[in-house]
Amino acid sequence: MSWADWLKGRRARRETGNRVAPEIIRRPSSSSDRRLRQLFNGERGLPFKKTEEL
Repeated sequence: MSWADWLKGRRARRETGNRVAPEIIRRPSSSSDRRLRQLFNGERGLPFKKTEEL
């Protein structure tokens, strides 16, 4: 599978998922916050890309 094909599928999966659940499901806090924030420059994880950017 090529990277372009994977991205097309990822975009389709995200659009389908957004029909049944909120777009961002990240928990506001957890017991691993200190470690996560150290790894991701003060955030709890990688930033989400908009569907249009995929």
